[in-house]
Amino acid sequence: MKKFLVIAILFCLYGTVAFAQSKDGQASNGSVYSKLGIGYPIGIENTAARSMGLQGVSFNETLVGDLSNPAQWGNTVYGLGVGGVGVKSYQASNQTNKVKNSNFSVNHFQLQLPIIRGKLGMSGSFSPITQSTFRTFHENTQVVNNQDTLSYGMENRGSGGINRAELGLGWQINKNISVGYAASIVFMSLDDSYQAAFRTGPYQPVNFDLHTSGAGFGNRLGTYIRLPDFFKKNDQLGLGLTVNLPVTINADRQQSGVTSFQQGGAFTNEKKLGNGTVKMPPKITAGISYYPNEMLMIGTEGLYQGWSEYRNDFKPSESKYFVDRYKVGLGMQYFPYVTGSRKFLSSFKYRVGASYDTGHLQIEGKRINTLMLSLGLGIRSPHSSSSIDLSFEYGFRGTKAQNLIKEQIWGVRLSLNLAEIMFFRPKLQ
Repeated sequence: MKKFLVIAILFCLYGTVAFAQSKDGQASNGSVYSKLGIGYPIGIENTAARSMGLQGVSFNETLVGDLSNPAQWGNTVYGLGVGGVGVKSYQASNQTNKVKNSNFSVNHFQLQLPIIRGKLGMSGSFSPITQSTFRTFHENTQVVNNQDTLSYGMENRGSGGINRAELGLGWQINKNISVGYAASIVFMSLDDSYQAAFRTGPYQPVNFDLHTSGAGFGNRLGTYIRLPDFFKKNDQLGLGLTVNLPVTINADRQQSGVTSFQQGGAFTNEKKLGNGTVKMPPKITAGISYYPNEMLMIGTEGLYQGWSEYRNDFKPSESKYFVDRYKVGLGMQYFPYVTGSRKFLSSFKYRVGASYDTGHLQIEGKRINTLMLSLGLGIRSPHSSSSIDLSFEYGFRGTKAQNLIKEQIWGVRLSLNLAEIMFFRPKLQ
């Protein structure tokens, strides 16, 4: 119980940490493609699934919390707490330039508890849906009053994104079928800061910020099917499906900052720019996993997200860049420790996989797709059911064609999985 008191406190502080992250996001940068729309989509898969390039909807680990499929919460036996951090490095380049940056992020946090052990479970979580962390800079010249040539540089920094606070239930109807449902409040907070510096003429810098915020309600449904002894004795086939319904966010935009004019005149300006809605698209995730034995699992999963239905009243001109997204992954995990071996290398969980994502953006006729290779290591606690998962990623996003940007991505994520049997009095004191 002491572990979960600590986790509960961290859960309460998570919102504060996430807020601080968004404000400090100007110190680091992520994908340049997070500039468009409401940020780049973030997966909610746990580190175990991510290490295999999967979402996690078609398989379940009793000792690891999972947000991917609400139906899996019905199989909850242990009280579970999950939280983690991640670092990604981006090397972005086009035909002429190259830049390298990195981004630190706090990953999702989840508490998963049994109501009726192995039958009915609940989950409370806070997780990101999109993330916007970027910095762009360009220089230009413009003729003023048909005689003066004005040179200036414009820098744009962005931070924030969309986060979700969710509460849901999972019910294991029988040993083969589970279903689940989760309701959520979706929060949007995006900050864009602009700084213009003039190299010539009697002009002073122009600085202003745009802040867009709002909230909406989300719904998720899931089902999970287990088919033991499918091909042979002691094997298992798993089937999973989740559906995220569309979300409409009611938001408003506000501008603040210092605007300067010719001859040095300046004043502080703050005003509301109006209200609008942001429509998030539906998402369907499905997969199949196969356990030939208790040591080995092979799985393949995919998702569809209808970004062609995305609408943003604050950036209507960007709608032309959004297209439907498809992602597929193939991975495997190997747990040698279940044999009881005491060899050092048999103490870990091993995972490997790859994924291909068509992306949700199409610019100048080119899809901004992502190819990612993944590798993972699970470290088991020698004194409890808890564990630590490490995930390593390497991949590419985008293209240099049409003078677009190609990103080389390195990523490391660490997740802490706390597991403890709760609410049951031991028979022997």
